[in-house]
Amino acid sequence: MGIIDEPLQLAHNLTGSIIGMVHIMLPFLVLPLYATMRSVDTDLVRAAVGLGSSPRGAFWRVFFPMSLPGLFAGIVLVFILSLGFFVTPALLGGGRVQMLAQRIESTITIYSNWGAASALGVVLLLMALLMIWLMNRVFGLDKLFMR
Repeated sequence: MGIIDEPLQLAHNLTGSIIGMVHIMLPFLVLPLYATMRSVDTDLVRAAVGLGSSPRGAFWRVFFPMSLPGLFAGIVLVFILSLGFFVTPALLGGGRVQMLAQRIESTITIYSNWGAASALGVVLLLMALLMIWLMNRVFGLDKLFMR
């Protein structure tokens, strides 16, 4: 096709690891978003168009705001799952790319520093809890799980 002059180096670097992680995590973002989008009442969008809004305006003013809880639920899910990513960065990064879970493992196995590994584990836990707390503050977990 002639788009690039030389092949992209995707193995043993951060770019390849990120592309691999995105491919693995994308369904975890799409599925909650899809479920939320399916639950939006299409009569509301039709009513907005019937009351004079353009289809684009109806999308941005009616459909998109009602889809945001699913989008943010997917973002939180992907973020929390990505915190513990271990295998994909290890395989695609070739030991050159370390995520937090790999750093914890190497701190224990190589350096035998249980205190530092425990501190990193607490940081990992706090990041996950912070994301859940933020999600609860913005949307409320009861709305997220449609109770």
